[in-house]
Amino acid sequence: MADIEKIIKAIDEFLERQHQQITTPVEINPFLEAKGLLNDSASRPGLPIRKILRKGQIKHAFQIGVNWQIPHSGKTLRTLKPIPNTNSEKEKIPEKTISASRHKLAPIGDLIVKLIEQKYNKKPSCFYEYKPDWLLSNPSEQIIENCSELSELYGELTENKFSLKEKFAELTIKKLKQKQSFDIWIGEPFNFAVEFDEKQHFNQFRKITFDFYDKIDIKFPIRFYKELNNEIEIKPGKSGFTKLKSNDPLFPEMLEGEKQDNRIRQRAFRDFLKDLLPIENGFNPTLRIPYQVTNKTIRDFTETELKNVENYIKDNELI
Repeated sequence: MADIEKIIKAIDEFLERQHQQITTPVEINPFLEAKGLLNDSASRPGLPIRKILRKGQIKHAFQIGVNWQIPHSGKTLRTLKPIPNTNSEKEKIPEKTISASRHKLAPIGDLIVKLIEQKYNKKPSCFYEYKPDWLLSNPSEQIIENCSELSELYGELTENKFSLKEKFAELTIKKLKQKQSFDIWIGEPFNFAVEFDEKQHFNQFRKITFDFYDKIDIKFPIRFYKELNNEIEIKPGKSGFTKLKSNDPLFPEMLEGEKQDNRIRQRAFRDFLKDLLPIENGFNPTLRIPYQVTNKTIRDFTETELKNVENYIKDNELI
């Protein structure tokens, strides 16, 4: 277990040596590794210290946009000059965001905001169908290079018939820019997504993805999710539930005949991306709520169903 006091002391030492006011995870983690305090990640530089920061264990650290900043522990923010961030994710409502009054998950969003306010004495903003620029439907070339598990997972989902790097080369510019949306986004200073997983998110392909979460921070009980996916098998079909209606180079039709299951494979892959991309972009892990918690109700929740959600969040320490 990391010794937080020694880590903070080492960060202060680094800043004093370098005559700097602030350092970043990528810059400081190699120094901490050299001092034998916290090994860095070869594939994701700075990830180990970012995990500590996300847990709030270095209380004087802060974020500007998506970027973590670590000042000297003896200085206050008022003495520091903010570092301009040209790539910050400004908290704003995207054009296609649905208002809370019209969204079926508003009761759950309101509940989560209430729980956060009770625990932290801060009321965050709450957006629905939130589409940040970085939440892409397909992984970027950089993410594929940095996250080897992504290619391994893709291989499993496509029965090792295709290579993710090779198929990525077939994506058009339009496909590369295509974005997903989160069901709910909890804003500053907490910055995390909430996904309410309905029937289509439980199947044999989603089950495969849970073997690839070892290096990803999560905010849902993965064992429970494995159990929920354990005995559900969706068979190929002709509907949009199982078969893609438009071409996706990453998930072409793999079966003979009209019945296909490429939409299910694609959905499982994109669910994994929704858990991976927030972490890669400096945000907190995605909180997932399975619809089994609300007795498979997906709208017009009763007080009992909302209490179930509250108990699920508290029992699993998700906030």
